[in-house]
Amino acid sequence: MSEARVSEVLRVLDPAPGFRPWHGGASPLGSLRGVTEVAAAWRPAPGRHSIWELVLHIAYWKYAVRRRLVGGPSGSFPRSPSNWPAVPDPADAKAWKADRALLRDEHALVVDAIRGFDPERYDEPAPGGMSGSGSGVTFGDLIMGVVMHDTYHTGQIQVLKRLYALSD
Repeated sequence: MSEARVSEVLRVLDPAPGFRPWHGGASPLGSLRGVTEVAAAWRPAPGRHSIWELVLHIAYWKYAVRRRLVGGPSGSFPRSPSNWPAVPDPADAKAWKADRALLRDEHALVVDAIRGFDPERYDEPAPGGMSGSGSGVTFGDLIMGVVMHDTYHTGQIQVLKRLYALSD
């Protein structure tokens, strides 16, 4: 992976203030501006994910990718179950602030891991394959995957915000 490729990944994963990707979506963190704890916990239908659950899920996968890039113990994510952590009970403003901070912290940590990653290792196999990925997952797959994962779930958050606004 060249330095230019790393720069491109970081430009999309950690955009500068005011940058809006061509597809119009904000980053996961940017998509949360103005989202209250009530809106974050709201579900569009039984069995569907809330914004809050998506935030915790995104934070977990940033942690999982970072852990594979830099090493580190598994099982150290602060919430459980890890892939889809439960929304705290009570789902109040203090807990919502803490979980947004968890996403912000995990985001900063994965960005730092990518910045410090040796571009020559981009095509090397990554340890501990990701869920459903099978064998042959490279570090580059992980790095691009976290960008695509953010984009996908940010779109869901944007849709949920609009659905919540219509639910009143």
